Amino acid sequence: MIEYKKNLVEILASFALYWSMASILYFIPALKSGPLTYYLFLPAAMKLFAILIVRWRAVIGVSLAVFSRLELVAPDEPMMSWLIVAVFSTLAIYLVIELSLKLLRINRDLSNLKYLQVVILALLASLTNGFTFSFGVSHLTDMRVGENIFHGGFLAGVGSFAGNALVVCLLVLILKHKTSILNLINTMKKS
Repeated sequence: MIEYKKNLVEILASFALYWSMASILYFIPALKSGPLTYYLFLPAAMKLFAILIVRWRAVIGVSLAVFSRLELVAPDEPMMSWLIVAVFSTLAIYLVIELSLKLLRINRDLSNLKYLQVVILALLASLTNGFTFSFGVSHLTDMRVGENIFHGGFLAGVGSFAGNALVVCLLVLILKHKTSILNLINTMKKS
């Protein structure tokens, strides 16, 4: 029973992580490059981190989050199409990450993960997301991500990579200056 609850919490956490970043996109419409694409797609980083940390449970949580976002953005399209696109693109990222972890000889607990490997994983996940998303949208709906599948995949992939890069850089910055940040927080508490 405890394993079931742990899995459910990880699925819900993946869903919440995705939506924590997706909600930001709705408050900054200038980031939108098309009906379904963004210049800076922040949820891509949450997809990557959720899959790295909670593995297959993230596929379920993130797929549900992607499905709900697509259903909110374009409710006129068939729900089954959005469900297939969400599961297909998320599962593809999961498989690419799992294969990459093996090829890059990264321990499953990520203890030997290096910055360059994070960049490689982010790039591979972004390109996979871009092209699988573009392919799925083009073939299952009346919408298009770009002029053609390659263009759409590139648009979505670059937006995903930009989102990954921003979040990774912010995390590195926070970790590098965590002592200063903690001192600032403590000073603010005392005031």
